[in-house]
Amino acid sequence: MATFLVLRQLPGLTRDQYAAAQQAASEAAGQASIGGRVVRHLGGFFMPGTGRAICIFCAESLADVTAVNERAGVPFTEVLEAIELRPRGQA
Repeated sequence: MATFLVLRQLPGLTRDQYAAAQQAASEAAGQASIGGRVVRHLGGFFMPGTGRAICIFCAESLADVTAVNERAGVPFTEVLEAIELRPRGQA
């Protein structure tokens, strides 16, 4: 499984609206997993001053993450595979 970042431009969105969007993405990921394509929504970050958000998913493919986000109906600008790098000695 790989990690993917979903970049979003959501100008004017409130914290509550972002929470609802996160819930929709999480539910869509759960539905995909029931359908045999394991996609996990791991959370995200919302920068209210900029209207930008980054959501984190774990899945087998970029196509699976893209499909889940399309199904959730939450706008996104890009889906990128990411590699987490941590300083040595940190878990």
